[in-house]
Amino acid sequence: MNKVLGFFTGSSPIKLIVISLVIAAISYFIEKPLPNIFMGLRLIAFLLFVYGAIRFIDRK
Repeated sequence: MNKVLGFFTGSSPIKLIVISLVIAAISYFIEKPLPNIFMGLRLIAFLLFVYGAIRFIDRK
């Protein structure tokens, strides 16, 4: 668990935003067959994007 938290706190904000956009793009392909997983991936992508954006704005 510490490695996961260390990754999010140590990575750059741009990297987090790119990861969130990739997750959102992948979630579009599984929208119809697996709607619950689609919503979970979209939530994770949104949270990563917001966290990355806040860190990016806060850094400047």
